[in-house]
Amino acid sequence: MARPTVIRNEVILEAARAVFLERGILATSAEVAQRAGVSEGSIFKRFKTKGELFRAAMGVDLENVLPALQDLVSRAGTRTVEQNLVEAGIETVLFFERIMPIVMMSWSNPKVPGCPHGYSQDPAPLRAQRHVADYLALESRLGRIRTSAPDVIARAYLGALSHYVFSEMLAQCAAPTSSPDGADAQGQSGSSAAQPEARRGWANLAVHRAADVPVDVPPALIDREDYVRNFVRVLVSGMELRDVTRAA
Repeated sequence: MARPTVIRNEVILEAARAVFLERGILATSAEVAQRAGVSEGSIFKRFKTKGELFRAAMGVDLENVLPALQDLVSRAGTRTVEQNLVEAGIETVLFFERIMPIVMMSWSNPKVPGCPHGYSQDPAPLRAQRHVADYLALESRLGRIRTSAPDVIARAYLGALSHYVFSEMLAQCAAPTSSPDGADAQGQSGSSAAQPEARRGWANLAVHRAADVPVDVPPALIDREDYVRNFVRVLVSGMELRDVTRAA
């Protein structure tokens, strides 16, 4: 009697990655099963939801805090505060560039079964904010900066980084796109034609960014490293000169 064929997880994940890249975040598990040559049941024996399958295929985990932010506290008292925040900031921007299109697509499709969205009771963004705040509080106790509101500064820091990525995404999705016959999709009359194109743009940006696949996008409005360095320089100089929470 022939032994049943054993399908490795890698085969399913390869198929899922290919399908998500082709069809976007709303591709179905049935399409993945067909590409992998297995039943849908075989997929859900290994991955409980389509969201879990998507994260595994794309290497994206919305529940883990970036190591660069987790490690900030251990860097307190070393090098300079500016150097520590710049290094963590650049890593954070790169991370946001991968996950933000996915988060945006997820939030725009909250009723779609299996769409990877939502956070745990202790969301990763709030844990990330605590890591930064703990680092700033420790640096303040060491006398290297002055602030009585590390939570406020941490929120401003992460908010500025995420806003940079969001602004760049808006510029990328607003850039004119062309149809196969060379016509400008945004030049069609009415908004009904542009809206599906915009949704496809978000979906394509999401899955390609998640999979580290190059995307044809316009140049950045502001270079990410220049942005992070300039912002952190302003942030740190404010904490060095005065207590920003008690200024008149």
